[in-house]
Amino acid sequence: MKTQAITIMKEDILSLGRMVSSTVAELVKVLNRDPAAQLELIEQQEELINEKCLRIEEKCLDLLTERDGLQPQEIRTLVGSTLLAAKFERLADHAHRVAKLISWAAEDGLQVPPELAEMSGIVHRMVEESLICYLTDDVDGIPQVVQRDSHVNYLHDILSKKLLSDLGVQEQEEAQTRTQFLFCARYVERMGDCCTSIAKKTYFIVTGTRLKTEG
Repeated sequence: MKTQAITIMKEDILSLGRMVSSTVAELVKVLNRDPAAQLELIEQQEELINEKCLRIEEKCLDLLTERDGLQPQEIRTLVGSTLLAAKFERLADHAHRVAKLISWAAEDGLQVPPELAEMSGIVHRMVEESLICYLTDDVDGIPQVVQRDSHVNYLHDILSKKLLSDLGVQEQEEAQTRTQFLFCARYVERMGDCCTSIAKKTYFIVTGTRLKTEG
C-alpha cells in the first residue's frame, strides 16, 4: 500500500512537471513571436499549477502523518516532493511574468533580444530532463541539468551587459524597454535555478546524499 501511495505521488509530480514544461514551451513560442503562441494558455495553466501544487503538499503531509514504517527513501520522496512542487510552481510564475512582459513589448512592436528565447529553450530542456530523472530514479543525468544552468547564467550575463551598456544616456522610452528586458532575463535565469534545485533535490531523494558541485 505504501509503495502504491508513493507511486501515485510521483505521478502527481510528473503531471505537475508536464504542465510546467508545457508553460515553458509556450513561453518559448511567445519569445520567438510564433503566431500560434497563446498567452492565455500560460495564464490558465498558472492557476491549475497553483492548485495542483497545494494538493500535492496536502497529500504528502497526509501520507507522512497517517502511515507508519515508512522507509528512508519513501520519507525523502514525500518531503522532497513538496519542495519539488513548490519549485515547479515558482518556475511557472516566472514564466508567466516573462510572457506578460514580452506580450506588452510585442504590442509596442519592440525587438525582443534573441538570448531570451535561447535561455528559455535551455530551461525547457532542463525541466524535461529533471522530470525523467525524478520519474526513473536515475541520477546520472542530473549533473547535465546543473551544467545547462551554467549556460543559462552565461547568456544572462551577456544579455545583462548588453542591455546595461550606455543605459544612462538612453532616452527614457529606450531605457524603460531595456529595463523590462532585464527583468525578463532575470526571471528566466531564476527559472534555470529552479530546475537546478529540482535536479539536486531529486539526487538527494534517490541517494540520500547531497550532490557536490564545483563553485
